[in-house]
Amino acid sequence: MAEDGLVQILALLVLDTDGGRLAVKYNSFARKELWPTVKQQVAFEKRVINKLPKPSATRSDVDVAVIDDYTVIFQACNDVVVAAVAASSENELVMLELAEGMYNALSSACQSQSFLSSGLTKQLVLDSLSDVLFILDEVTDNGVIMETDDEKISARIKMIDETEVTQSAQAEQMFQKATQSAKQKLLGSLMGSRG
Repeated sequence: MAEDGLVQILALLVLDTDGGRLAVKYNSFARKELWPTVKQQVAFEKRVINKLPKPSATRSDVDVAVIDDYTVIFQACNDVVVAAVAASSENELVMLELAEGMYNALSSACQSQSFLSSGLTKQLVLDSLSDVLFILDEVTDNGVIMETDDEKISARIKMIDETEVTQSAQAEQMFQKATQSAKQKLLGSLMGSRG
């Protein structure tokens, strides 16, 4: 399936807790060989949802399940489950990075719509569906992982150059160091004047 050393992702799933599709992406091998019809894909998605624990109102940690001999790395919040599916022989740590990056990018893209949001919800995903589909497209290319860093994924969605993201992160670090240094000097001068 995959070239040596490359993790082959069979499917990326964004589902509601009833197993309904919000957004999915299957690689060409999975579409042709494993789940060739939409009916088979939907049946697999229902099996995934039925085997996973029900999500809580707060964001869950990334977890792993083995379903039909496939490794499913998933993260859930409210009524949304985000999952990556691969063969059981694939590297779970790389899949974990992908699932976390994808979930965080989805949360970031959907949260910009609402200030009072309590995490990723089905309605937020549907309201931001174009961004959600773009994220699924950006993280893998025919099953090969292209990006796992949620900041870089979000930057691509917002059409921001990745160097700008890096530069803004460096500028923020410099600002934090400068404020910490100023705070220490101020505290030092205040403590010195008491003595």
